[in-house]
Amino acid sequence: MLEDDVRSGFRAALAAAVGAAFGEADLGGVAVELAPTPDASVGDLGFGCFPLAKLLRRRPAEIAARLAEVIQLPSPFRKAEAVGPYLNVFLDRPVFLERVCREVLEAGEAYGDCDLGRGQKVALEFSSPNTNKPQHLGHVRNNVLGMALARILEAAGYRVIKVNLINDRGVHICQTMVAYRRWGGGATPQSAGRKGDHFVGDLYVRFSQEAAKDAALHREAQELLVRWERGEPDVLALWRTMNGWVLEGFEATYRRLGVEFDRVYRESETYQHGREIVLRALEAGQCYRLPDGAVEADLTPDGLEKKILLRRDGTSVYITQDLGTAVARQAELGFDRMYYVVASEQNYHFRVLFALLRRFGYAWAEHCRHVSYGMVYLPEGKMKSREGKVVDADDLMDEVEALSEAAIREKHADIAPDELARRRRQIALGAIKFYLLNVNLDKDITFDPAASVSFEGDTGPYVQYSHTRICGILRKARESSSLSSPSSGRADFSQLGNDAETALGLLLMKFPSAVRGAAESLNPARLAGHLLETARAFAQFYHDNPVLQAETPGLVAARLELCRATQRVLQRGLELLGIEAPEQM
Repeated sequence: MLEDDVRSGFRAALAAAVGAAFGEADLGGVAVELAPTPDASVGDLGFGCFPLAKLLRRRPAEIAARLAEVIQLPSPFRKAEAVGPYLNVFLDRPVFLERVCREVLEAGEAYGDCDLGRGQKVALEFSSPNTNKPQHLGHVRNNVLGMALARILEAAGYRVIKVNLINDRGVHICQTMVAYRRWGGGATPQSAGRKGDHFVGDLYVRFSQEAAKDAALHREAQELLVRWERGEPDVLALWRTMNGWVLEGFEATYRRLGVEFDRVYRESETYQHGREIVLRALEAGQCYRLPDGAVEADLTPDGLEKKILLRRDGTSVYITQDLGTAVARQAELGFDRMYYVVASEQNYHFRVLFALLRRFGYAWAEHCRHVSYGMVYLPEGKMKSREGKVVDADDLMDEVEALSEAAIREKHADIAPDELARRRRQIALGAIKFYLLNVNLDKDITFDPAASVSFEGDTGPYVQYSHTRICGILRKARESSSLSSPSSGRADFSQLGNDAETALGLLLMKFPSAVRGAAESLNPARLAGHLLETARAFAQFYHDNPVLQAETPGLVAARLELCRATQRVLQRGLELLGIEAPEQM
């Protein structure tokens, strides 16, 4: 790749120059990184000589000055100059831009792919909803993050298996069952005119409201869980019916959001395996039984607290079923790495899970990782499912689609209904996904639907609009008879090379690094930020430079090639984030 050639070519030239100027034959572990300069007049890329100061025992400014005198740079570099402690390099811009365009366009949809994870299988768990309520805004961040990570890791060469663990058992599920028995009145989602997951979620809220006045309801739910684990037919029948309602609702939400899985696990199928693991560990002395009959593990040697693994009535807790699921998953999939995409409020839970797996003899636990991310808040504060203070995923998509439709109608009052529906969906999903992905994992988010659909600023629609603008330019070029003649197709890259063209070309070159960086850090924000920079650079290029009205046919063709390369990068980058790149908006 061009970026590798630039990096390795500069490092080799730098090493030779250090040897010629200072007699030092080996750069050793010195980090050699080229970064864009703040002012193109002093160079296209710069290298700070600070890492060489310790090696050479000289001031960085002196090192830069000496190196500038002797360094011999390969193509596509043109020359080097010292600017204080920096060794700045100038590109042979026409050569560089031609190579960038050729590389992007020849690679096509594979541009940005690498072999970072070649031969490695990753099990990527995300979503993991409870079957007692609909998915909400927090789940949307999880789902969007999981799908983006899957695509990015696949681009980096990993074989990714997307897995979902449905939390379909436990006392919270039994709470909705208690609510249905008491207040459901035999209704169904169909008879109530409610989506199945919303119907059950209403019961969960009702239980919480009533239990605040009557503590006996919690005991009733716990007793129902014991009966469920005994396999009592009437309890299982109601459980299956209510879970079926919720799962049908989940599937509709997943389809709308563009979420899919390769393997779906259910806690009801794995919790018994977890129980068996705990009982074997008990026999091996890796945990112990308390006087009341509960089973506990002492994790204080691991810097953690003691942890109950089985309740005194013999029922399982979350950690028990997570143990069973992890072990069953490794046996079935044989993964090399296991990533759990779960919000930061579960940080401690995963420290406990991995510590228990290691204690119980599962060495592969060393390759498990919790991909922790910040919470999503509303402007008025934290969402609370028990109190009904949430933004349901379906309602969120409805709201953002309505905002998108209003923005579209402002520009296209006579748009056809089918086209309006398609565009508002593309823009709305792009807005939601980019808003949630363009934030580092460790940051909390306060979601603002109106801000997310803006066509200006750090938004998905802004990047999408940049793509559609390029598509419009290319479409006009195809339709223009003066530009479609054979003589007009010879791109003359020698006419390219102004600051805006070069800045755009540098970002196109760095796209593979952005993808790789996102894969290495498991942070799609690295890629989202790069796409924003690219869209801004294109806007500056297009503002400063006529494309179809450029001075010569060769310059028109060359700028069209730069446009095509930019369109390909934006399309590919949005695709990796799970966002459509529309040709019209």
